[in-house]
Amino acid sequence: MRRLIWCAAAAIVALRPVAGMQSNAPSPQPAAILDNGDLMELVIKPAYIELQQAVARPPADRKDWAAIYQKAVRLAEMQNLLFFRNHEEVRKAEWSAAAARSRQAAAEIAAAALTGLRTIEAANYDAVRAKYRHVADTCNRCHRTFGREAPDVKP
Repeated sequence: MRRLIWCAAAAIVALRPVAGMQSNAPSPQPAAILDNGDLMELVIKPAYIELQQAVARPPADRKDWAAIYQKAVRLAEMQNLLFFRNHEEVRKAEWSAAAARSRQAAAEIAAAALTGLRTIEAANYDAVRAKYRHVADTCNRCHRTFGREAPDVKP
């Protein structure tokens, strides 16, 4: 019994600093890890390239349609990272609007891919390609507005 009490007391003493650290920690919030250029190069560009490859040819089966959906929805989610960058442009309404347009363009490909996944009709590929070109257009529009040295995104 004495050993049990000693172990319980030791555990309480050991956990006290952890509890104190947690109460002093800032509340969890999104925070940019990369600057905007690195975010584009290391995160968004590879996701865009994966989507580009997925839509390069008409899907042959459900697996191909699912791949388009996966790549599009991943890019759309990554576009959310644009909303909390660490530079003065982010505070402008134009920045939020451009980020929302790029996210929506990728989400629209995902929605079109879901239609293709359900129907497996080749005609749905034309809609996916048209929406994919719109993603490139929204990227380029944002690059022209905010990116001083941003590249042109090729559809």
